[in-house]
Amino acid sequence: MNYDGSEGLRADVAALANAMCDLRQTLNGLEQQYNYQAASLPVLLTSQTLLRINALYLKAYCEVLTLDESFKD
Repeated sequence: MNYDGSEGLRADVAALANAMCDLRQTLNGLEQQYNYQAASLPVLLTSQTLLRINALYLKAYCEVLTLDESFKD
């Protein structure tokens, strides 16, 4: 265990990673639901925006996963 004395920090990072995972799943679901093959302009614009949000969010999510993995049990 490499976080003696930082158990609260470890728990907070793990909770953040879990919450971000849930949001990532929501984003993926929305991206599939409102995809680029839609016929209406509002759905196409939503699709493009969700795609950009998901790409940016993935970078942040990968960062928290890396941080979470740095704590060894």
